[in-house]
Amino acid sequence: MVYIPPYIVSKLDTLSVYDVAERLGIEIVSNHTLCFMHDDHHPSMSFKKSDNSWRCYVCGVGGHSIELVKRYNGYTFQEACIWLARNFNIEIPDTKEVRLKKVAARKVSPKVEETPKVVDEEVLEWIIRNAGLSELAKDFLFQERKYSKDVVKAMKIGSISDATKFVAVLTKVFSKERCIKAGVLIEYGSKTLPVFRVPCLLFPYYDMDGNIRNIQSRFLGDLEKKKKGRFNNCKGLTPLMFNMPVLKSSGRYDKIYVAEGVTDCLAYLSEGKNAIALPGAGSFRPEYAQYLKDNTLFIYVDNDDAGKSLLEKMNVALRKVGNSIHNIRKDTEHKDYSEFYLSKLKEHEKDTGKFV
Repeated sequence: MVYIPPYIVSKLDTLSVYDVAERLGIEIVSNHTLCFMHDDHHPSMSFKKSDNSWRCYVCGVGGHSIELVKRYNGYTFQEACIWLARNFNIEIPDTKEVRLKKVAARKVSPKVEETPKVVDEEVLEWIIRNAGLSELAKDFLFQERKYSKDVVKAMKIGSISDATKFVAVLTKVFSKERCIKAGVLIEYGSKTLPVFRVPCLLFPYYDMDGNIRNIQSRFLGDLEKKKKGRFNNCKGLTPLMFNMPVLKSSGRYDKIYVAEGVTDCLAYLSEGKNAIALPGAGSFRPEYAQYLKDNTLFIYVDNDDAGKSLLEKMNVALRKVGNSIHNIRKDTEHKDYSEFYLSKLKEHEKDTGKFV
């Protein structure tokens, strides 16, 4: 490939990332857009005018103008430079004969929020009120994970062990059509099935005023290798944060622990800590910072790249409202807080001969 002088490289890389994004077909709204490098559902790619940069806080990838073109078009460094030069009328010696591979036209835009689906609170509350805990659920919660029974009860956690029975009982109380509209049942061919993968735990999500907004499930069976789908939500509903009412009842500057997932949140709660949970590392939205601006925040980030990206993404959003979150992880041994919680219990058992 041709030689590109450093002074031209510098000139190309200082081209406005906003102008470059526009030429590529990337639409930016409020400095954010959907990331084109992963299956993004909430705009996680951020653009900054102050240092003319871009970054995806889920992928952890970022840079300036050359890197944006390189990643978006699948080009080499030299090809990205030539593309920029041709699009912004900057001459690079001996490149007129270079042919760039064609890239299929595509458009990347921030997700346009659809009209929120109306939550059928009656259906969701009925499910939670009538969902007991199966033996499999009890084994997972109390034997395997050692969570507090009082916490599990207070969080109104239930389970489903028989999909056919769940559908039959639910549709005796509510019409099948209403349950499908509520997002708890789906039709698959000639069958009517729960939207949740069964057997599973059920976690109700409430807003700060205690109104149910969603139910998230956790599959308790064995997943096939590399198969996703351990967690499911009511169809058409997106959870905010788990245990949000604690934010309303907590005082200004009270300590709040933020977990990456409900099960880690149960570990915090079982230790007597005030905690909330994000549905997952990639689910944090900048607007959540408004809910968290008045608390002293702590997180034990998961031991992976997604956890590190989450910490950075949260701090970017929180700094805008005058707050930050502190990482309390001091080790690299444990995968997540639930595993760390169990290790502490085992240490206690070793010292006292029993679990607390």
